[in-house]
Amino acid sequence: MRVRDSVLIAREPSDVFAFVTDPANDMRWRSMLTGSHASPEAPAVGSHIWQSYSYQGRAVELELEVTESTPPERIRYRAVGKIKATADFSCVAENGGTRFAIALTGEIPGFAALFASRIERELSAALKTDVERLKSVLEPGR
Repeated sequence: MRVRDSVLIAREPSDVFAFVTDPANDMRWRSMLTGSHASPEAPAVGSHIWQSYSYQGRAVELELEVTESTPPERIRYRAVGKIKATADFSCVAENGGTRFAIALTGEIPGFAALFASRIERELSAALKTDVERLKSVLEPGR
C-alpha cells in the first residue's frame, strides 16, 4: 500500500520542516491522530515518537523511529514493531513557497488485506485533509 499527497505552502522550507517534525504540533494538523509525544532529543536519526490513532473506532498505538533526516528537506519514519510501514515528509522550495509532500507506505497484514483498496482510499482522504489543515495552520488568514 502506498498513499501520498502534497500541498504548496507560502512559507520557507525550514519553517514547514520545523513545524511538521515537531510532535507538539501533530494534533494541529493530523486528522486521525489522538496523541503524540517524542523522546527528548530533537527529531534526528534514531529518535522515537509514540503516537495514538483512532481508526474506525479502534485505538492504535504506534512507535516510530526516525531513519533518515536531512533538514529542511526530508525526514523518514519507520514503524517499530508488528506494523511494517514508513512515512516520508519532504519540503521542497517551489514558486516562493514550499511543496510539502507526505507519502505513507506499508504492508496490510492478514485479514485486513481483503480490505486493502478501502483502507488506501480512507488513508488517501485523511492525507488530503491533513495537508489542507497544515496549509491553513501555516497560512493563517489566507
